[in-house]
Amino acid sequence: MWQAVNSSAQNDTVTIAINGATGRTATLVFTNEGSSQAMSAVPVSASVMSSADVVANAATHPSTGEDPHMAAVHEFNTNGWKALVNKPSTAGAAASAEVIGAVQRTVATYNIGDTRDFWLMDYTQRHMTLEATTTTSDGTKVNLWVETTEYGTGKITPTIVNTLLQNYAGAGGVYDMVTGVGGPFWGTVTMSGMIPGAQPVDLVVANFNHDGQPYGTVGYFWAINNFVNQGSGATAVSNSDLSLYLDSETLYLAGTAGMQAMQTVMAHESTHMQNFYRRDMLMGTQYAYDTWLEETTAMMMEDWVSFNIDPTYNSVRDNRLPQYLTYNGHGSYTCGLTTWDPADTTCDSYTTNGSFGGFLNRQLGLTFYKTLLNDKNATASIDVLNDAIKQVRPDSSVAQELRHFTVAASGQVPFGANMSLYAFPSRAEGGFTLPSIDPSKKTRDLPSASPGVLLGYASFPAVRANISGKYQETVTLPPGVTLSVVVQ
Repeated sequence: MWQAVNSSAQNDTVTIAINGATGRTATLVFTNEGSSQAMSAVPVSASVMSSADVVANAATHPSTGEDPHMAAVHEFNTNGWKALVNKPSTAGAAASAEVIGAVQRTVATYNIGDTRDFWLMDYTQRHMTLEATTTTSDGTKVNLWVETTEYGTGKITPTIVNTLLQNYAGAGGVYDMVTGVGGPFWGTVTMSGMIPGAQPVDLVVANFNHDGQPYGTVGYFWAINNFVNQGSGATAVSNSDLSLYLDSETLYLAGTAGMQAMQTVMAHESTHMQNFYRRDMLMGTQYAYDTWLEETTAMMMEDWVSFNIDPTYNSVRDNRLPQYLTYNGHGSYTCGLTTWDPADTTCDSYTTNGSFGGFLNRQLGLTFYKTLLNDKNATASIDVLNDAIKQVRPDSSVAQELRHFTVAASGQVPFGANMSLYAFPSRAEGGFTLPSIDPSKKTRDLPSASPGVLLGYASFPAVRANISGKYQETVTLPPGVTLSVVVQ
């Protein structure tokens, strides 16, 4: 590996000259470690896949943009809730909130077979039946509700209900693992207008969009439900409960794979629920993560719990990283880490941020992850992540770890290359196991053109295959961008 770092405020002209490269392949990885920068065109003719591969991958990874309802949920969970808790109160409004709080001190109790209506994120109400209940090891009640028309033969069956509930609330299940790492999902809060502290967890299984297909939006946590429904305004669609929402069609149309996916989804969404309580409610509004870090921490939790859920499956090894390297036929390299952009034509933030999160997990460990979840030494999300990294690796930073990640992944550095900072090593900590990952054994698709602008905390790879003689090339390096050349 050869590197050039442009730490200046101007473009830098860099000449690469490497002997002994005959017959080898060089991957140039441009990693932007600062703000967005204009890029001079980089030749990529040697990088392009065949057109047949482009078509095949576009079909495998269709890019339709984020569901607008899910985008609204993200926005509320990140910012919208702040307006509700910070709204100035008149004396009358304060009295009204006091009465609502008094009414809500007793949490409604439901029995199997009871029904109630739930609001979903598309602002429709669905009629639900309580199909099963259980209690977790810490005494928290878990209710499993199923949309009434989705229950029965060929749809959500008693077997699916029992398996789902056991996987979530059983000993050592998703609930135990997530709370064991990050603490409780809810409790007493000082902010007005919130649901009481002693709450069951409602798992709400519904057919999100009736498209006859599994996957798509598979689950969500919407913090509006943690607010008492006051009958008007934003809270008029609150279910006034602690709840996760799971897609029924994924469970009964995707079979075993659907249940496997749903278990990691439940860990992911439970982390959002937990973050909302720990950071937003207990620490304060200023400590709420931006969407990009909120989603990254949830995908990092998926990574930690995957093997305990299914010892044949890891979310980063088998899902996030392969998609990062092949998304939409050209990879998801140009996604900016701090720019949340899911299912776009050029990139998908879930694959980019999830893969980077998996890299951090393996490099820095469970102590780092727990530190990140609880870090109060900064308020801006990039500073929170930077601080958590430095607590475990003082001489590092977000920029350095991102450089290592982008080079390891898109440069396909072999796991056995003895380059420890550029690797996804295995880890076993706190009852969890992370498998090692060898990027050189993964399929890699590459962009057909260099970007005109390289976003902050994004990267771009280009390949020079079958080098003849000495490898030599001159490139323009924008400010804050590092060029890493991997020859193998």
